[in-house]
Amino acid sequence: MESANGDIAANLERATGFAEEAAGGGARLVVFPEFMPSGYIFTNAAWDAAEPTDGPTMAWLSATSARLGIWLGTSFLEAVGDEFFNTFVVTDPEGNKAGQVRKQTPAAVEACFFKGEPGGHVIETGIGKIGVGICYENQLAYMPRLMYAHSVDIMLMPHSAPAPTPTPLLPSRMLDTYAEVLRTLPSYYAQLLGVPVLYINKVGLFRSPVPGLPFYSQDSHFPGESTIADPDGKVLARLGSEEGIAIADVRLDPARKSKVPPACRGRWALEVPWQVNGFIIAETAGRVRYSLSPERKRRAKEISS
Repeated sequence: MESANGDIAANLERATGFAEEAAGGGARLVVFPEFMPSGYIFTNAAWDAAEPTDGPTMAWLSATSARLGIWLGTSFLEAVGDEFFNTFVVTDPEGNKAGQVRKQTPAAVEACFFKGEPGGHVIETGIGKIGVGICYENQLAYMPRLMYAHSVDIMLMPHSAPAPTPTPLLPSRMLDTYAEVLRTLPSYYAQLLGVPVLYINKVGLFRSPVPGLPFYSQDSHFPGESTIADPDGKVLARLGSEEGIAIADVRLDPARKSKVPPACRGRWALEVPWQVNGFIIAETAGRVRYSLSPERKRRAKEISS
């Protein structure tokens, strides 16, 4: 779906209709994109859509999953003390919180606006062990190793991944290659682990300035292409660049899980264009900016309390 920046109430209301439609179509597990309630922007205005742990998104997840009798998940910008986190939560059909995962590695300039937190990236549920890789994390080598080590039964990949705007350092042909890498992620992981994979991405316009680059701004879009892949990597359902619902039956079969550890070394889970290594510089600079920001500390405390 498309998310309006900063309008939590409208985004949750919009999501309710999709959840109802999916549940009506027989879905037992319904997953929304990363930062569905908050939108996505690279300015301090991102903090305007942050929430306390028990804020409106958590209330919506609990009430909606209980009313529809489904497992339900999305991520939101959570304020805890003087920190912000990208937190993905799953609730069960009774409306209880089944578990949460926090994004471990903010992507590039995301590091300016929330803190990463290492963790197991697994939620134990009554329908199996759910592994969660949040957007950029799925491109990094530690993620397939974690999913294999925990022997997950199904993997979720909530994304808020726009198509980057071309620059001299990021030419269109390189971005096309990178987009194809993202497109292959669900099938790649499904075959690597032998489990079903759900890739969920936003659609709609993406416009944002970029911290540290005053003469450069993003004027792009979210390509969508949300995908459900079976354990053999076969695509069971794939959406385009419009809002919609993908529904498929998947079988959680331990016998189909891979018995071979992923051979992922170095930083990346799969081959990416060399220019993407520039993300490391942006992440490092972003962490410094975040750690030194008095506004971040003040805003997080105000929201979390």
